[in-house]
Amino acid sequence: MLKIKTIIKNIIYILILYLNKISAKDIINILISQPDIGENQFLENYNILINQYLSNNGLLDFQINFSYCNPDSNDGISLKNLYKSKNSPFVVDEDYARQFNCTLRELKSSNFDLMVVDDRFFYSDNSYVDNTILQSQFSYKKITDYFYGIKVSHEDSNHHDKYIFEDGQLVVDNEKILYGLPYELDFDVLYYHINATSVKDVLSLKVKDIPSDNNNNGVNPRELVSIGLMDNDEILSFFSEFLRYQYDNHPNEKDPMSYNFLSEDKSLYDSFRNYLKRCMGENIDQTLSTTIEKAYTSFVYGEKLLFKGKASYFKNLKENLNIAVQINALPENKSVITEKFLIINGKSSKPKDVLTRIAIQLTSREMQQYRAQQFGSIPTFDFKNPSQDSNAYAQANPEMAELLQTLNPIRIRNIFKRREYSASFLESRLVIPMALKQTLVDPSNTIVLKTITNTIDTWNRAYDKKIEFTPIMIIFFILNIVTIIVPIFLFIVIYKVYRNRKHPYIKAMSPKLTNLTILGIISRILYPYFFGFINTRFLCRISAVFNFFVNNLVYIPLFAIIFRIYYIFTNVSKFSYGIKLNDRKLITYIIIALTASFCFYYGLSYLDDFNIATTGSLYPDRLMTCLYSFDKHLLFSNIYTLLLFIVMITMTMKVRKLSKKYGDTKFILFIVLLLLSSFIFEIGFNMFFKSDNTNDFSPSSIILINVHLIISLVTVYFLIGNRLLFLRRHPVKNKERLNNGDFDNLVNIIDFIPMRDNNNFSFSFLNSSLKNNNYSNTIAKNYIKMENPNLRPHDSTVNEKNYRSLHRYLSENNNMNSNINNNITNTSVINQFSIRKEFINTINYNYYNSYSNPNMSNNDSTTHSMNSSSRNNNYNYYNRRLNSHSNISNINTNFDLNNFSSI
Repeated sequence: MLKIKTIIKNIIYILILYLNKISAKDIINILISQPDIGENQFLENYNILINQYLSNNGLLDFQINFSYCNPDSNDGISLKNLYKSKNSPFVVDEDYARQFNCTLRELKSSNFDLMVVDDRFFYSDNSYVDNTILQSQFSYKKITDYFYGIKVSHEDSNHHDKYIFEDGQLVVDNEKILYGLPYELDFDVLYYHINATSVKDVLSLKVKDIPSDNNNNGVNPRELVSIGLMDNDEILSFFSEFLRYQYDNHPNEKDPMSYNFLSEDKSLYDSFRNYLKRCMGENIDQTLSTTIEKAYTSFVYGEKLLFKGKASYFKNLKENLNIAVQINALPENKSVITEKFLIINGKSSKPKDVLTRIAIQLTSREMQQYRAQQFGSIPTFDFKNPSQDSNAYAQANPEMAELLQTLNPIRIRNIFKRREYSASFLESRLVIPMALKQTLVDPSNTIVLKTITNTIDTWNRAYDKKIEFTPIMIIFFILNIVTIIVPIFLFIVIYKVYRNRKHPYIKAMSPKLTNLTILGIISRILYPYFFGFINTRFLCRISAVFNFFVNNLVYIPLFAIIFRIYYIFTNVSKFSYGIKLNDRKLITYIIIALTASFCFYYGLSYLDDFNIATTGSLYPDRLMTCLYSFDKHLLFSNIYTLLLFIVMITMTMKVRKLSKKYGDTKFILFIVLLLLSSFIFEIGFNMFFKSDNTNDFSPSSIILINVHLIISLVTVYFLIGNRLLFLRRHPVKNKERLNNGDFDNLVNIIDFIPMRDNNNFSFSFLNSSLKNNNYSNTIAKNYIKMENPNLRPHDSTVNEKNYRSLHRYLSENNNMNSNINNNITNTSVINQFSIRKEFINTINYNYYNSYSNPNMSNNDSTTHSMNSSSRNNNYNYYNRRLNSHSNISNINTNFDLNNFSSI
């Protein structure tokens, strides 16, 4: 019984812990950044005062622990070395890379539950284009992947300035999500000693008014302004403020053209150098090596009359009894602001609802007022629209409130962002301050122009020197020329096919389907150029779908051509396939198949992520490209292509088994080459777009693309090119006769599917004359036979009569022979007779005589048409008689010559 009670108590205790989820002894770890000055005692004092306030007000029953991030000494080194190994003209800020990676590493772990980060980190990847180099070096895809979305009521957030509160929202998948609660604000101001009132507006001097002799009215330049420009954040902020004040709010993020002078005007940076010399002294190296701590102490000890620093320093300076300090706004009160946000670590093991409640309390109006009183921080209230909260702060801090009411904020993340395709703030922060310092130290160094040119936009050339034409580059340019010439040539082929579409040798290959296949090959050759127009994730997705569509544009018409030939040879004794395999019907089916394949692959594409990516400032050229799982899509495409290949090869081999004469082995070679071409294109395309730089083309990818072009030409040759060349060598003289539509029925063109240069076979109909009429007689005699099973094989009387009738017609009506084949195949008598291909070749021979005879008179043509019509009428009568008998033995085989000749 005692054991049962113990077990019950333990269960109740566990339930209590589970329901509370967090005990009074639990610690909430919060990451904050180190202050610029006085960091030794700041952290300890900060923890004590915050916890004391929470405890006194009974807000929470757990302990808050603020901590700094401890960077790894190796952080940032690999990125710096990568830029060196690629001979990049740009230099990265190793210290910032180290600090950023430290914060990001803690964000990806569960060591900290909450984090106070500034807007520089919060908006570090604020570009539409992903920088694959930085993502690889820092091992992340999107910063927001580690943030936790916060839901807060209006009552708990209405004390924040609406613009600052909106800045805590980030757009993810076209949806704004609140990730950061406004924690505190900071901005730049100018401090001056009470006895330096006369020079307090020195920063308001316009660069055009700076005298050439740098006369400072008796004041030593080194005694004027103290700024910690060794800090790259500080020099970036000061340069941004200089731009907005000196150049009338340029650059303006609403006007992309206003950014041009940053990358084109060298005098801009000369002016900034002169401005620094005027305010801080002639020694530019010393100016750029001053830390924030040193600048602060120099001002406190009276070594400098002015000090540019953060507004949050004012409390410490005012409380220093050894000095009398006043605060002044920067020119036109245009100042870079620093917004700090409290974010919830998505990797934290603590309950998110508890963390949300803590975050709301730490950013509440009461807590912000308390931190302003104790640490001099600036609350995130709306001071331009007075409220109870802002008025309470203004009573305690009148000087600061006055500055806040007239503040013209500069959001640093937008200064070097021309448009959404510009570099992210992280990349700009890594390279621009370093380049700016290099140009300031050495006026002849234009690296800052190259750097800003690279970061503010895409598709540019950041080098000022000429392009180096390496052998690979020369080959690439030649390849581009050839890539343009080949499609032009193939369009000419399409025109030639269309022009000769009535010719039996072209008609046998289905001209419309052939042209569709060639159009698909052209599209596949030109497909890589489509990437130059991709600037959205949607177009990136469409590019993958279009690649699959282009392959189908090649293979589906080819499949239809082969299926048509297969159907002809395997259904030669039937008459209904002319309707089933009509070109219009097949094209309708092809359009349906292409549309279905496009829709199917578009839906399938949502299983993958599509992004616009760049290698950024790693190379002088800043290019963007479509990025997705090439290998995954390549595997699917190859499997699909292979299945089509197997089916087409199976049909082709089936035709060959039916008749070696009919089965053209060149079709098999054509299909194999086309499949090989598809594989080579996909592999070459994949390798090319995996290259990091346009100046670093892979030789293997260039070779594969060249091979693809060659195979494309060869496949077109085997498909239709050899037939066009034959027509060029053997032109038809009487083209008007060719357009009469004698080969509209498929049976009439069955003999023109294979291409064999043999006088006995398909090419024989193009000979200039018939040397011996006995040849036709022999063919007709040997290869006309009855199919009726009731007919005895030894009954030669019937066959002989039929033969003599046909022979008499062929002999007496030589000019009419061209209509025999057409009329035979247009009737159901073909179901009763099987005519061997040699007989058809002989009749085709006579077709050529008719087409190639330019001397045929119009009267002959008219007589030919009238006789043909008469024979057709006779045939219709005879055909009705055939259909009325179920047994061929009951048919009078001694039919009239005209009746047979009209068949």
